[in-house]
Amino acid sequence: MMSLKKIAAGLSALALAAGSYGCTPSIGAGSQNALTADGYEIKSGIFIYYTMQAYDDAISVISEQNGGTSPTLKDVKNAYIDEIESSDWIQDKAADYCKSFAAVKKEYDNIGGQLSAADKEDAAEMAQYYYSGDERNSLNGISLDSMKEIAENTFREEQIFQHYYGFDGEKGCSEEELKDYFDENFARVEYVSMSLTDSEGNALTEDEARKVRKLAEDYAAQVNKKSKGQDKMFEMDTIKQQYSDYLAAQTTTSAEDALLIETTTTAAADDAETETTETTTTNPHENEMLLQRNTTTTASAEGSTETTETEAADTNEDLTKFKDFVFDELAMDTATVYDYSDDTIYVVIRTDLRERLTEDDLWNETYITNLQQLRYYDDFVAYMEGIADGMTVERNKSAFRRYSPFKLVLETNDQ
Repeated sequence: MMSLKKIAAGLSALALAAGSYGCTPSIGAGSQNALTADGYEIKSGIFIYYTMQAYDDAISVISEQNGGTSPTLKDVKNAYIDEIESSDWIQDKAADYCKSFAAVKKEYDNIGGQLSAADKEDAAEMAQYYYSGDERNSLNGISLDSMKEIAENTFREEQIFQHYYGFDGEKGCSEEELKDYFDENFARVEYVSMSLTDSEGNALTEDEARKVRKLAEDYAAQVNKKSKGQDKMFEMDTIKQQYSDYLAAQTTTSAEDALLIETTTTAAADDAETETTETTTTNPHENEMLLQRNTTTTASAEGSTETTETEAADTNEDLTKFKDFVFDELAMDTATVYDYSDDTIYVVIRTDLRERLTEDDLWNETYITNLQQLRYYDDFVAYMEGIADGMTVERNKSAFRRYSPFKLVLETNDQ
């Protein structure tokens, strides 16, 4: 199962996720029910699928306990997780997934939701994609109809989320408040990375490092001569190319000649200062990036071509410090030389994010939905878990015995 938290961590739209808070694609064409939750019947096929997902979860838990070594099927079968035999642990987790699936259906009925024909068509396409993505589905009797049932539940969940946390939802915020949230937690930046090592990774001499640093300072000054923030961002593209040319020159000329080339290039840029800055790229923002503030949240915003740095991938202390610098110290619209690490310096600039909050740029449906999830997914998970926890579950003991985890095909040659 893929939880809503994991989905939000990637900020994929809920309707595009492999699974959702309560479920991942369903399986099984059998009519027998494995359990009921407040009267909502869960087919044995759905339970089998969640058993497969719970087995995958068990592998992750055991692997973590073993220092990253992936266990074999036999290892999992003989293992204890949380002092519980793995077979029981897997079935308990599968039952929880089924209960969460039922909670989505229950709450959808509560808000009077109704799937459209387009929703059902998209769900069918999603089901087909995930059905063919894992050989174990067919080997364990997974039906495409069951896949469709669960795929439809992801659309129900999306609508529940929007019902409560969308712009018109009782638990959400206004559009302007969401823009404020975006602006407060993300920075629009561009930087040029300059190395203090040679092509073989050896540290530059003091004189060579001094020249590179002087070059970085000249680049920053060149950018800061521009009067408008957007023009400064365009100028960052220019110095990026200049630095690339400088590095290329280093390999074909002497260090003195290379410095002369760079000086000439910079002078030419100074002479053209009064001209309007132009960009030859089809996307004028392609070299920009969105940097997320350091938080305890592991989610990230995506949806455009620029890079988005997130704490989910931030295991680098240098990157953490860089983020703090950008948000807490870097003056807006001022190119600055920053010592990123012992062997790298940046020429970096931050400019107004709100300039890009337009319908044809960052303020589109994908970004809006992703930001709402980023801001409210913890609240939503807690809300849905509360519903699931309050449901009364009745297990079909016969189905639980018949579909015991290690009676299923849990590993294939592709895994």
